[in-house]
Amino acid sequence: MLRSLLWLPGAVLVLGVLLDLLASSMQTGEGRLLRLIHRLLYTLIQAVAQVGGRRYLAWSGAVLVVGTLWTWVSLSWLGWSLVFWSKPQALVGASTGTPADLWDVLYFVGYTMTTLGLGDLKPIYTGWRLLSDLTALDGFVLITFAISFVVPVAQAQAGRRILALRIHRLGATAQGLLITAWHDHPRGLQGLVDDLAVSLNALDAQLKTTPSLYRFHDARPEESIELALPAFDEALSLIEFALDAPPPKGLRAVRASVSSLLGTYRDVHPGLPRPAPPLPDLAPLRAAGLPVREDAVVEAAFAKLTERRRVLHNMTARGRFSWADVED
Repeated sequence: MLRSLLWLPGAVLVLGVLLDLLASSMQTGEGRLLRLIHRLLYTLIQAVAQVGGRRYLAWSGAVLVVGTLWTWVSLSWLGWSLVFWSKPQALVGASTGTPADLWDVLYFVGYTMTTLGLGDLKPIYTGWRLLSDLTALDGFVLITFAISFVVPVAQAQAGRRILALRIHRLGATAQGLLITAWHDHPRGLQGLVDDLAVSLNALDAQLKTTPSLYRFHDARPEESIELALPAFDEALSLIEFALDAPPPKGLRAVRASVSSLLGTYRDVHPGLPRPAPPLPDLAPLRAAGLPVREDAVVEAAFAKLTERRRVLHNMTARGRFSWADVED
């Protein structure tokens, strides 16, 4: 009696994976199953990195992608196996007519999902034959949408690295970005803002589509967005509130792009265990000849940015970096 009802949880598994595939691959963010898989695996990765060091974080992207694909395939495989196992006479040996056992069913579902079938097992009723066709079609859909999930993730990850490298080469730290732009960029601070505005908007759009990228980490610090984005936003804060000079055009729009990126980050990592980082050191800016406001004025302005800077501090800490890597 119980065996005859196994088709019901099997159908639920197959449909659940299909809906999660659609939600995760059709530019709608993360499906619920994908989010659960990533949270469990990411917690494990962070625990390993806490014991073994930051180098293990570099495997986060591969572990999350492979873990997601493996779970989707395994649950679909299990679901269809439960469907075919629910009927004792659904499958028989092609040459012997012997009813298939559980391992035969698992074998049949596996090759049906990945090929057109080998022919050594066959369904004997029309309804089960049609279900075999649906199994093969579901396998095709699974592979197709898995590819449509992986490719944008890889492209967006490459975009993150490119942006991080650009920020690193423009000065790396908050004070370094300002000093380099002020003295070396042909268009000064305006050039710094203009150079990164388009890249920030593109990254914002990619991360809204694939927010799971905030669980990916890179091996090299210069390629890590967990350092680059906090350093750049801190530089923008210094431009707006610490420098006694006209702000560059488009500054507010660029800050809005960063705010959107931080909003997506908070959706992925809602907890903010880190306090606000210390106030930025203004001495390097003054030593480089930049017009800097009084410390009290800067301190009052940065007090209004406490929540924003907590998010940035959290991002840096999740990448296993120190805030000292963000500022000189």
